[in-house]
Amino acid sequence: MARPEAKQALSQADLLVVVGSELAEVDIWRDTLGHDCLMVRVDIDPSVFADSHENQKICVVADAGSLFRGLLDVVFEKLKSGWSSAAIASTRRKWRAETDLERPGIINIVDALIEVLPAECQIFSDMTQLAYVGKETVRMKAPGYWHHPYGFGTLGYALPAAIGGKIGVGDAPVIVIAGDYGFQFTVQELGLAVELGLSLPIILWDNQKLKEIEDCMINSQIVPNAVQILNPNFCKLAEAWGAVSAHPKSLAEMQHSVKEAFSVRGPTLIYITPDILN
Repeated sequence: MARPEAKQALSQADLLVVVGSELAEVDIWRDTLGHDCLMVRVDIDPSVFADSHENQKICVVADAGSLFRGLLDVVFEKLKSGWSSAAIASTRRKWRAETDLERPGIINIVDALIEVLPAECQIFSDMTQLAYVGKETVRMKAPGYWHHPYGFGTLGYALPAAIGGKIGVGDAPVIVIAGDYGFQFTVQELGLAVELGLSLPIILWDNQKLKEIEDCMINSQIVPNAVQILNPNFCKLAEAWGAVSAHPKSLAEMQHSVKEAFSVRGPTLIYITPDILN
């Protein structure tokens, strides 16, 4: 949805059914979806309808599962789509390549990370380029397993949300993906994760800046401003809280650190920088 060409694809639709999706700025990064047809929005929370997506909109307050079961009871024709599976697969490959062009190399980190995550792993991410690439390219096997600060794009969301998630799922695996700036908004919650003894791998991507904002400034021909501050030694900071830390120098080492972190009592900060791609 964040790809600019998604707007063109949606303009070809005869009917758009949006289920349980907020359509916030940090979901689509544009003012409109791009559709010219009727849009039916289904959500259990009516507050999500109070946005700027007014183009021919019908709002239905309902549970998604219940609605679709009822819909299938009254639809007897076989529904058809003008989009072929081959065309969709080709578009996905193209957009995946675009993400790599925009944020070089990060997709390799994402692929390596996803490769070693258990199928039932809950992912909690912050506002960071590592998460942006992952959200656009990873094909999740089931809904409700990737949690991101949709809506406001709140920095510092991942760690405290993951702590709550881990408490909720018990022994099931949970992992955090955060950037160097977002992590510092709620870094104090690391102490709580240590106190509770939560097995929680924390992937900390440190590129020494607010890189996404810097890129946007450069693309808009603005001289980058206020996108760099002095970062602490994150590994020592984690150890000061009583957490385990690791600084893998390769993708293989990162994968090993992630596997180990799931079996450690307490959180593990896995600190990675762009040097991991060399």
